[in-house]
Amino acid sequence: MNVISATCQHPFPDCAKRKSGTHKRDRFVILGPGMNAAHSSGDGWCCGLGRICSRFQRLGLALAISALALTACAPTRAPEFAPALFVARDADSTLYLYGTIHLRESGEPWGSPAVEAALAQAEEIWTEVENSPANDERARELTLLLGMAPPGRPLSTWLKPEDRERLADAARRLGIEPQALEPMRPWLAGLTLTLAPILRAGYDPGASVDRAIDAYGDAHSKTMRWFETPAQQIGLLAELPDALQRQMLLEAIDEAEAGIESLETLSGAWERGDTQTLERELNESMRDEYPEVYATLLRGRNDAWIAVLMRELEGAGVDFVAVGAAHIVGEDGLVAQLRARGVNVERVGE
Repeated sequence: MNVISATCQHPFPDCAKRKSGTHKRDRFVILGPGMNAAHSSGDGWCCGLGRICSRFQRLGLALAISALALTACAPTRAPEFAPALFVARDADSTLYLYGTIHLRESGEPWGSPAVEAALAQAEEIWTEVENSPANDERARELTLLLGMAPPGRPLSTWLKPEDRERLADAARRLGIEPQALEPMRPWLAGLTLTLAPILRAGYDPGASVDRAIDAYGDAHSKTMRWFETPAQQIGLLAELPDALQRQMLLEAIDEAEAGIESLETLSGAWERGDTQTLERELNESMRDEYPEVYATLLRGRNDAWIAVLMRELEGAGVDFVAVGAAHIVGEDGLVAQLRARGVNVERVGE
């Protein structure tokens, strides 16, 4: 659909069309000495895997710290692999909606036959943010700019003595020198603690569903579009109130101690297409525990995106939308919002 021009006149004016092409991504680490776990970025600062062992991922912002190369290939599927895929239709438009997760183990499948068929039909593919070397570099720069604490406000000053000890213990167990966290603001330190055990467990940001779909689009010369920029996504975290940042750091410490069982639960629910479990794990707890954060980082973004998609439906053609699963499911999700506006939305295969 070509309703939105290349200047993208919608709530995110910096987004634009880009010419398809294969992207090469260099690997780099920016988090300083003493940190042995590389963190992945560019996944597009994607959203929606939800609760990746901390409330940060429930907020759907998988912060990126290094960029990884991704090679497009056909997905290898496990038995009973059927992630939820929805389709919205009007007289001359088709809009596929696919909720993604952003960390997978290498070689795990990313799409079912129904997803492949929908992608093949699509003229345009929408993701949360552009995956490109320039965006990866911009994300790295913004992380350094917005994630570092101001002078005289090291990370330890945010915590009580007993919590400082817990932070240091958790960091050492993950192969991170506690002193390397000191220059960080709480949101970045918490995200670091969130990603480190996941990467050590074998999950690969380069194997994310979002990157696989992006690579598919490049390989098949699809028109790629996106809803947000790195500055918008990172800014959402950096602008969280101090009290929420501190609480999220404490939650990250708790869940770093607990392990990655919750991520495995989410991965299984996503693979089965179990939208009820995804809604409960990704959205309900965040809505109940952090209503202000939920409103800003989930509902508010969904509201902006739905305005874009409604304009797309005014045109004609086939679009494929791949965003974090937390943005698809639930009472404020894109599926529910489309239905509330009178659009016919069905789950593919039902």
